[in-house]
Amino acid sequence: MGVRIVVAMLGVLVAVGCDGDPEPAATPSATPVGCARPAPGTAEPASALVPGPTNGLARSTAGGDALLIEAVILDAGCRPAGGADLRIWHTDARGLYGPADSERCCYYEGTVRTDHNGRFRLSTIRPAQYPEPNAPPAHIHLEIRHPSASLTTQIVFGIADPPATVAPTGQLLPVPLRRDGTGWRGDAVFVLGFP
Repeated sequence: MGVRIVVAMLGVLVAVGCDGDPEPAATPSATPVGCARPAPGTAEPASALVPGPTNGLARSTAGGDALLIEAVILDAGCRPAGGADLRIWHTDARGLYGPADSERCCYYEGTVRTDHNGRFRLSTIRPAQYPEPNAPPAHIHLEIRHPSASLTTQIVFGIADPPATVAPTGQLLPVPLRRDGTGWRGDAVFVLGFP
């Protein structure tokens, strides 16, 4: 009888940890090569960004295809990085950040904070490549600031299936795009790094 009680108590201690508090589940789980790709989701309304002109610029007249990016930011333990602050900016549909005769930026710029699930939504236009020879591919700049880490990166666009695991994000994050009835859509997962 005494052995059963000790075994049962040991099982409870293992289940809740030595301090009596349940271990938080890392979502998604870490793998040897990164984090398991989280299930698609939608950011809370307060974490949605529609970037617009800054520094007194008028709106771009270039038009462009609609682009919607649903994204999640994970910390080094593959947990959602809620409360991360982001600054996002990109070119217009002609590949310009602002008027050609000005150094002022940007036609498309804004800031947003991730929701408690580490998610944010970017609703904008698909940027174009710079109008110059040998220009880098079209991209979106991001600065991410979170208590666990910071990251400056760029989203570049691809047309391939996303990998099942997501490694720490470097200077470029390829995001596959798909066309739907309203424009282009993509899902992005940013991993701030591993300890």
